[in-house]
Amino acid sequence: MLVTDLNDLIRPDRYPRSSGYDPAWLLNLHMGPNPLWLLEDLARDLDLRPGMRILDLGSGKGATSVFLAREYGAQVVAADLWIAPEDAATVFADAGVGDQVTAVRAEAHTLPFEEETSTPS
Repeated sequence: MLVTDLNDLIRPDRYPRSSGYDPAWLLNLHMGPNPLWLLEDLARDLDLRPGMRILDLGSGKGATSVFLAREYGAQVVAADLWIAPEDAATVFADAGVGDQVTAVRAEAHTLPFEEETSTPS
């Protein structure tokens, strides 16, 4: 399906949570398939609760981290090798979740966390 209109990114019947996000904002942050749709599909099978600590590995520019913080009240560590933590932190602050999301530069094989924690070392 070719998206020809920003409104094509809004599908409240299938994605009620992610349809509330500004399509232009999402396109500015996207790096592949609609990450909010993918996450919303996945989240249906998870028991996500407020206050959970979630590692968003390969978080890209941060759309999924914002979604996890806003929609589920999670505390998120947004880890990505290619996006500077400062750039991601700006996205999180602008989205109003800067106090819930921490950005780190990390490679999946060598995560910068202490054993048994998601706190950056």
